[in-house]
Amino acid sequence: MKILIVGAGQVGSQICRYLVREMDSDITVLDSNAEQVGLITDKLNIFGVVGEGTRGDDLIQAGVKNTNLIVAATPSDETNVLTAYFARKINPEIQTIARIRNLDYHEFVSEDREGFIDVVINPEGAVADATQRLLRSKQLFFHQNLFDGKAQIIGLNLSEKSNVLNTPLQQLSETFEGLRTFVVGYRRDNILHLANPDDILREGDKVYLITASTDLERSLEIFGVEKSPFHRVIVIGGGKIGLDFARRVEEKFKNYSLKIIEHDKERSEKIAGILTKAIVLHGDGMEEEILDEAGIQSANIIISFTEDDKTNLLQLYKAKLLNPTITTIGLIKDYGLSRLGESLGIDIVLNPQATTVSSIILNVKPSSFKQVQMIGEDEGEACEILIEGGHEIESQQLSDIKIPAKFGAILRKGELIAFTPQTKVQVGDQIALFMLSKDVKKVTKYFSINAF
Repeated sequence: MKILIVGAGQVGSQICRYLVREMDSDITVLDSNAEQVGLITDKLNIFGVVGEGTRGDDLIQAGVKNTNLIVAATPSDETNVLTAYFARKINPEIQTIARIRNLDYHEFVSEDREGFIDVVINPEGAVADATQRLLRSKQLFFHQNLFDGKAQIIGLNLSEKSNVLNTPLQQLSETFEGLRTFVVGYRRDNILHLANPDDILREGDKVYLITASTDLERSLEIFGVEKSPFHRVIVIGGGKIGLDFARRVEEKFKNYSLKIIEHDKERSEKIAGILTKAIVLHGDGMEEEILDEAGIQSANIIISFTEDDKTNLLQLYKAKLLNPTITTIGLIKDYGLSRLGESLGIDIVLNPQATTVSSIILNVKPSSFKQVQMIGEDEGEACEILIEGGHEIESQQLSDIKIPAKFGAILRKGELIAFTPQTKVQVGDQIALFMLSKDVKKVTKYFSINAF
C-alpha cells in the first residue's frame, strides 16, 4: 500500500513512525519545511518531498497519482481540505483522510456532493468527551467507549483502599464469576505490562480494565475507586475544546459549579452568551487574582485547555501551589512534555495527537478492525476486531489462541458475554483486545484476512 502523509509536524511524524514500525507500506511525507522533512526521512528511511499539499505539481512529485491513501495532517484546516480536494482531482481513486478542527468545515465537507474527503478527523471533540467522563473520580486517568458504548476501557490508579491489592488476577476472576470485567494491562514503574493470570496488583499501579458498561459501577467499587464527582470545576481556555467540554458538562451534570477563564475578551463574551450555567471570567489563568476569583481554594479540579503546552503546564503548576489537593488535567500535545507534567505534579495529561493518530491508523488496518485506541505514549493499543468466516480463530477456545494480546470483551449478537479460557470464538463475534506496541504488528497480521 502506498501512503502519502502531508504534514511532517507532531501528528504526521507520529503517523509515519507507526506505519514504518507496524505496516508493510510504501510511505512518503510532504511538507514545506525542509528541515522537518529531512529529520523524519533520515530517521525513518522513507521518501520525503519539500512542497505544499495545495500545489498539484508538488503532489504529483510526491507520487499522488499512484498512491492508495493520502493523510492531510497539517496544523491548518484549510490546507488539509484543499490537499484532499486536489489529491482527489488528480487521482479519483485515492482514499483521503483529513484532520479538520473547525466544525464549520465538517458541515461543508459532508454536504459537498463530490465527497472528496472520505474520513474527517476531529480530535478536539473526542478530547472534550473523554475529559467529561473523567469527572467520575479523581482515580481515573483514562476512559474510552468500546462497542459504541456497550463496553468501556478504564485506566485507574490503585490506592491503598483498593480491595484487589496483593491478589493474583486469576483469583479475582474466580471470586467475581460472571462479572464482565477483565484487567488487561497495568503500568508499574513507568512500564506498561500485559496482564497475566498470576500477576499481582500493587498500590500505585495504573491499571487498565475492559468492562461491560452495565458492570462499570460494580467494577469501580471492587477496585476501590472512590466516587468523588467534581462539583467545583475550573477550566482555563475557552477555545474549541473548552467550549465543547463546558457544553457536555452542562448537558450531563446537575450539581456542579463550572467557571471558565478566557484571556481574550471578545471570545469570553461570545462563550458567555452560548453557555447557560457556566460563569465566564475574562483574565489570565496564570494570575493569582483571577484564580482566586474563580475559587481556586475550594475547587475540586482545574483543566487547562489552551493551545500552548507550556502555558498549560505552568498554569496547572501554579494552581497546584495555591491548592495542593486540587486535581489537575492538562492538554499536552508534545509527548516530550508529558513526563515533565508528571514531575510538576500534573495528575492527568490529555493528548489530542493520540486521538488523531488512533483514528487515522484504523484506516490502514485490515477491514476486520473496527476501532483502535492508542494507550499511553504509543505504548500499547486497544482494538475492536470482527471475527470473519474462514479465520483460524473460528471455534477455538480462548486458551488455545496463541497471540500476544489480552482478551477484554466479547460482543456476541449485540450483547456482551461473560467468558472463560474455555469459551469458543464464533463467526460474527466482535472482540476487544489489549496489546503492547511491540506486539501490534504480529496481532494485526493474525487478523489480516482482508488486509490491503
